[in-house]
Amino acid sequence: MKMRSRSHSAGTRASRALGTAWLLIGLMGLTCMPAAAAGAVALGVPGALSLLPSEPGSLQVQLFETLTRPTSISSYSGWSAWSRYDSTHRAYQLMVRNANGEVTAMGIAESPQPFEVSLGPLPSDGVGAVYPRCANAVEHEGCRLEELPTESTGAHERRLSVPGGGSLFRPALWKGTVAFLRAVPKGGERHPVEMFEWTAGSKHLKALALPHNSLSAADISKSPKLGSTEGYVGEITALALNGTQVAYTRVAPWGEWAISNLWVQRPGQQPELIDSIETGGGAAFGTRTYLTPTIAGSWLYAYRQYHEWGLIGADGGPAWVRYSLTANTAQQAQVNFGNQEGENSGPLNAAVPLGAGVIWTLQNSREPSEEGVRVLSLASVKWKPIKRPRHP
Repeated sequence: MKMRSRSHSAGTRASRALGTAWLLIGLMGLTCMPAAAAGAVALGVPGALSLLPSEPGSLQVQLFETLTRPTSISSYSGWSAWSRYDSTHRAYQLMVRNANGEVTAMGIAESPQPFEVSLGPLPSDGVGAVYPRCANAVEHEGCRLEELPTESTGAHERRLSVPGGGSLFRPALWKGTVAFLRAVPKGGERHPVEMFEWTAGSKHLKALALPHNSLSAADISKSPKLGSTEGYVGEITALALNGTQVAYTRVAPWGEWAISNLWVQRPGQQPELIDSIETGGGAAFGTRTYLTPTIAGSWLYAYRQYHEWGLIGADGGPAWVRYSLTANTAQQAQVNFGNQEGENSGPLNAAVPLGAGVIWTLQNSREPSEEGVRVLSLASVKWKPIKRPRHP
């Protein structure tokens, strides 16, 4: 999908398209297997396949599930989670892969919409999941946050008593703290959400300052249509939390097009811009953006879904990239994810770190219902240095 609009309203549609498509693809899982019995059901040891059988010595890729719809994945400390569609009940199950590689359906109530799930550590140092339960998950209406310990298949979800009310969604978990968005009902695209951190037991929320379009006179003089989007926050399409740092993807109208950028937010500081790209003429598999940002150690990982004209080789194309949070460096994963750009091949929907390796989801075609979607992993990944982007 290439965004080739002629007006500001098209820039708005570009942002909205990401909100409905990549929002669901970037953070939610839509998997489809035969329905499991009530409670947790182990799915056994994954098989192995080679994405590149014609290349001698290629790494062996582990296949966890074959799906029928796009899915994304959250990961933490060797664990990962996504959703599986139950065609009998027409609802979604929460799936978890533990550090031993076993995939289990958690025995909680299914959801009419895919789970917008994020994994992280609990105060007990166990692994937990956090997600919203919504009256309308597509529009993020009537959403409340739930927390679930994942290491016990008989665990019950617990509603988080976040003060202040409102519809809360897109959560991320770190021990006793949750970062999340709260919908602003009449905010429009200029100010659709607020971002907060909340520590369990506290009566107060900690607001985080969101970035917005800030244009110079030179920018507007060069492209007058940009002026109509001055001050727009746009949409936060993905969010991650690690310790005291929040990372997120922002998409906003930008004149005729839209702009997507990657940010890190630290307590008491202004947002730090990590990378940015205009969406016009984007990659073959959708608007240019940054999928599934994840902070692990001193690195911020994101799948960079775009092409840059003038750059040679993989450095300018879609790639899984990590940006150092302590130095001005960046690296690119030397992995062939199997997503070849073309009319008959499908996109990568998510890629997140899994130990020293990676777990990702890949459509077998542009229409997942035709040939399915796979959840795949590699035990290790090689990295090469790339030039760190500079942005004003």
